[in-house]
Amino acid sequence: MFRKLVDRAILQYKVTTKSDLHIGGHTTVEPAEVDNPVIKNTEGYPIIPGSSLKGVMRTEVERLLKGLDIKVCDIFDNKQRGGCNMCPVCYLFGGKDLASSIRIKDAVADHKKTLIRDGVAIDRQTRKARTGGKYDTEAVPRGTIFKGTITIENTGIELEGYSHDHAKLGGLLGLIDFFNTCSGTMGHAASRGFGEVEIEIEKLNLITAQDYLDGKYEGDEYSPQTEEYQDLKSNAAADWSKFVKEDKNVCQEG
Repeated sequence: MFRKLVDRAILQYKVTTKSDLHIGGHTTVEPAEVDNPVIKNTEGYPIIPGSSLKGVMRTEVERLLKGLDIKVCDIFDNKQRGGCNMCPVCYLFGGKDLASSIRIKDAVADHKKTLIRDGVAIDRQTRKARTGGKYDTEAVPRGTIFKGTITIENTGIELEGYSHDHAKLGGLLGLIDFFNTCSGTMGHAASRGFGEVEIEIEKLNLITAQDYLDGKYEGDEYSPQTEEYQDLKSNAAADWSKFVKEDKNVCQEG
């Protein structure tokens, strides 16, 4: 699907934390002062790994499409380990032998400030604090802004000679809106109030092969505040909807 480049969408996105956020990891330049540190880059700024955001988005679209009785693969199924390569989810986020059209770069926080939240492990039998069960968790405070970049290679989907223009772009933008509307969460301890975030697109550049030939390397720029962006988004959403409805049985699951 990448033998030719029809177009490329580059989206500048930001994530704003609506509650404290903890995405942990071993990558940190600071001494281990807390039990559960947040993941940071080499300069000490907290980050949201692109893989974490992509995983949340993939899981959400899988659940949505299943709710519409549209067959999608189970990447944990032994027969389809890694994906079927044919369903709408695989066309967006990749499959076993199909590279992902969507690449999400890590989002970096606008400051280094974090806070420490205390916790206590509870013994389920006694319902009391477990001996030696006190721990602390580092978190990024509410109101922190992370910024990153998303790239979509070939925003349309071509099947049997028919092209669903910008369908992948429509699928991703609609997914982000749904995630925000439903108070989406990510990271650790969402059930305890952590991890509520909002994702916004700040700018979108759509670059075609013709733009390259014409020396127009940034393509056409769209701002969410403009009618041009809203028209592009609406048309792309219609393309995605048409694709998943027409090809709802494409996945040979089970």
